[in-house]
Amino acid sequence: MATTIPAPTGSAAPPPAAPPPAAPRRMARPRRSRLLGTDLFFITLGVPLTAVLLWVFDGGASTITGSFGGALTGVGQLAGLAAGLAALGGLALAARPASLERRYGLDRMLGWHRWTGMNAAFALLLHFVTLIWAYALRSGQTPWGEVAWLFGESWMPAAMAAGALMALVSLTSWRRIKNRMAYETWYYLHVLGYLSVALALGHVLVQGSDFADNAVARAWWIALYAVVAWLIMYSRLRPLLSSLLHPVKVTGMERLPDGALSIWVGGRGLRGQRAAAGQYYSLRFGLRGLWWQSHPYSVSAAPFADGLRFTFDVGDDARDFGRIRVGTRVWLEGPYGTFTADRADGAPVLLIGGGSGVAPIRAILEDVAPWQRREVIVRVSKTSDAWFLTELEQLVVSLGGRLHVVAGSRVSLAPHDPLGASALTHLVPDLQGRTAFICGPTGMTRAAMRGLRAAGMPASAIHTERYVY
Repeated sequence: MATTIPAPTGSAAPPPAAPPPAAPRRMARPRRSRLLGTDLFFITLGVPLTAVLLWVFDGGASTITGSFGGALTGVGQLAGLAAGLAALGGLALAARPASLERRYGLDRMLGWHRWTGMNAAFALLLHFVTLIWAYALRSGQTPWGEVAWLFGESWMPAAMAAGALMALVSLTSWRRIKNRMAYETWYYLHVLGYLSVALALGHVLVQGSDFADNAVARAWWIALYAVVAWLIMYSRLRPLLSSLLHPVKVTGMERLPDGALSIWVGGRGLRGQRAAAGQYYSLRFGLRGLWWQSHPYSVSAAPFADGLRFTFDVGDDARDFGRIRVGTRVWLEGPYGTFTADRADGAPVLLIGGGSGVAPIRAILEDVAPWQRREVIVRVSKTSDAWFLTELEQLVVSLGGRLHVVAGSRVSLAPHDPLGASALTHLVPDLQGRTAFICGPTGMTRAAMRGLRAAGMPASAIHTERYVY
């Protein structure tokens, strides 16, 4: 069943008898990224190419054209370079630089991070196997004898430890293993990747054939480490330090009828923040048992300079979240995401939300310009389950637009797909030319995307949100 609340008609309301109170100041919007697609292309091409050229100029190419053992040595050296560069690239992506995140989105960045991490592990394995094989051919010893000999070399125990840590991080990043672990356990194991790269630096500079006697190559590699270290400190440690010096606390709470909880947070730590409706933060609450757990939540109202509102389903964590009170300290990390109104570039919008995904949809509704004709679809099993229904009704009346509440179970609505092309076209006849924003359960999101594509909306006009952290 679909219920539509139309845009207001009739005469304007009479002017107030007294001037209304000053509206709260909106938080500054995130700056647009200055990065171009070509910037990332030249970095990802230029850095590995420089590494290979330094290796060639240092005589590395001659090893491949010699004996079989020499060829193994050359392959091992190149694999070591690839492992080191991939590991540094993965750490740079994990640092989440704002310009890169704003340009590509955190979900894509962390996808690249996983790819570089797995390739670093495979390259490291190839580096180890080929060099042990080459050394064994040269000395006439067994491979195991070569491994035992290497443990006596300076920095080799650290290099072995670095390899073991990288293997552990890569192994626990496989989806089948990761999905069986608590997020916090996986996260703190993943932090060992920083230690792995740090331990490998001494091995690279002291024993790497391209760096031990080549001042230019050594300086270049140290510069790469320094750049990545600066990215980590600026993008990850600086916000942590700010949270410690300028606390953010819960300033208000509201329990919704369906068991969800809205909290307002504010404090000096929000000064200088830039955020847009539709973005999300990772929150940690300063309570025993919760301080080490990170939870991604979208802002559920347009961000204001003096506070942010988050709304989340308490669910199975009611006992823990029930301890949150006004004054509870909150650590914020973010904002993240490109699920923002500016993606529409001024075009009319269609906002589709379901479950907790109504939170960012409700926030974006406030951020859309007056000329962007608003159509909002909320998909719920029961009308009483809908988040912010009263607020959404008030917003479409005050801002202009229409709200469609599609209520009913999947079984009852199955004969007539409520998010199919015909249903969507019936609710919103002018789908063409609109930009769609969809947030909700995976099944609902996929159904809405299929319906919109079948109705003729191009994929470039459909935006979805996927929380990654």
